[in-house]
Amino acid sequence: MIARTFGFRVALLAIGLNFYAASAMAQESAYADLNACTKGEQMRLVGKGAVIGLLGGLGGAFATGKKDKAAKAALVGAAVGGAAGLATAYYTAIDTCKKMNPSWIPESRLVRDPSKSYKQVKQEHHYQARDGVLVKVQDIGMPTSVRPGEAVPIDAVLDIMTPDDAETSVVLERKLFVKTDGQETQVPFPAANNATRTVEAGRNHETLSMATSPDAAPGTVYRVEMTASAGGKPPVTLSKSVTVI
Repeated sequence: MIARTFGFRVALLAIGLNFYAASAMAQESAYADLNACTKGEQMRLVGKGAVIGLLGGLGGAFATGKKDKAAKAALVGAAVGGAAGLATAYYTAIDTCKKMNPSWIPESRLVRDPSKSYKQVKQEHHYQARDGVLVKVQDIGMPTSVRPGEAVPIDAVLDIMTPDDAETSVVLERKLFVKTDGQETQVPFPAANNATRTVEAGRNHETLSMATSPDAAPGTVYRVEMTASAGGKPPVTLSKSVTVI
């Protein structure tokens, strides 16, 4: 009887391990597919940017009557177009590929902060029940620098307060901006750009990982903007930046 029970447990363990291994392999395969799709789409977009820059350089040179400098202007335009494309095409490519397969979209994780009681949160904000549903984006924890291609861990701290101390529905939005050569451009957020969550009253942490382009040039600045709204109140927003080194 003992041997039979032991054998049954071993069989269950084997099934569990096989399931875990299959899930891990499926996830790894999904990431590989996403990476392959992103790389191909990015190259297509960068090539398009370089062509636009090339035509812009030629057009500018001919418009000013400097035909002898047309070739040089075209090369400069192509280089600028390609460089600008590398800064933004990575995220446009990810967005395109995610639309092909929504299961590739990385999910965020929302957890309650056990180190801060709900009473402490209310005292910190001088909250009264008459204030209704109140949400605050307290902080966005993330590094100040990153190397090209490294993932940026993000920890958004959200304080939620309600008149009856109950959980409530919160709309979360994320935006990403890339700044190169002093010019900032909004690009698609590499994870889900919005989500509606039922959140427990108190201090909560939304954690996620943001991919960065392996082709990002040193000095490129990524600005992450996090917005939260609840109870029909105007959204509250906070942003933080990370620089490529």
